[in-house]
Amino acid sequence: MELESIIGQERPIRFLTQMLRERSIPHAFLFTGIDGIGKQKTATALGMALNCLSPVGVWACGECASCQKVISGSHPDMIGVKPDGAFVKIDQVRAVSRQLRLAPLEGNWRIVIINDAQAMNLEASNAILKILEEPPKGTVIILTASQTTDLLPTIVSRCRQIAFRPIPYEKVAEVLVDLRGLDRQMATTLAVSTRGSLGKALSVDGEKWTTWRMRVLEQIATLSIKSIQPIFSFADALARDKERLADALDMIMSWFRDVLMCKVSPGRIINRDFMAKIHLASQGRSVTELLEKVGAVHAAQTAISKNSNPRLALDVMMMRVLK
Repeated sequence: MELESIIGQERPIRFLTQMLRERSIPHAFLFTGIDGIGKQKTATALGMALNCLSPVGVWACGECASCQKVISGSHPDMIGVKPDGAFVKIDQVRAVSRQLRLAPLEGNWRIVIINDAQAMNLEASNAILKILEEPPKGTVIILTASQTTDLLPTIVSRCRQIAFRPIPYEKVAEVLVDLRGLDRQMATTLAVSTRGSLGKALSVDGEKWTTWRMRVLEQIATLSIKSIQPIFSFADALARDKERLADALDMIMSWFRDVLMCKVSPGRIINRDFMAKIHLASQGRSVTELLEKVGAVHAAQTAISKNSNPRLALDVMMMRVLK
């Protein structure tokens, strides 16, 4: 069953279980959180439960004809939408709207799952908003997104919001040891550096990832405003590595977060194998100054997610965090 593969999301599952038990199903949900922590699996599990022919309690049996069609991706009442390239486009939403004019074909409910809803362009967002304002009977729309601020406030206000938290590092590490055969130290490092995203941790090569992580953190730890050229060279290298840019920024964020935590709560430091360098970087820095550096990295992440020029955003970030 889909539900059995969802780890570390007890609160969302309890909330959904209660709603299923009471048969109090809102017409729209918004699942938020980082990638790889179970949002999409939970959306599928909810859709499966709503149309299951032989539910076990309130959740799906995973064996009936309806469940098997969901598992195989062939259920006519489960409609999935994901970005076409960089965006979810208006034509995709229009196609969904046309389908929703008809009654469910086999089940009692029609389920629409829009993954990475933050990728909807303005036209698509407005089209979804129109559907949410006049939801078709027997339809549940589930949006997944990184955070609520990535969506129009009017869309967020029309959805039942459920926040998914990063999976505890210990649980991610346990899965990596069991499924990938990693040693405990590498599994823990990988769990921490992927921010509790089980999906990310399972998708990468552990040795290559940890080597790359070490290189990124070493570079950010040793850069100095006294030498401008290495700063711009580092920014250029990050911008060119488009596939790993978001992950690199997450690592850089974890570095400055740890330098801040060294000041206020050392027990919460993530990159514990860099403790000595983190402690050194925190010397002579005020909490206010370190908060500004964390803000600079966040600003770069936000700008790049909104398709700003990556190199320009990185140059600005570097000058702000290293001043």
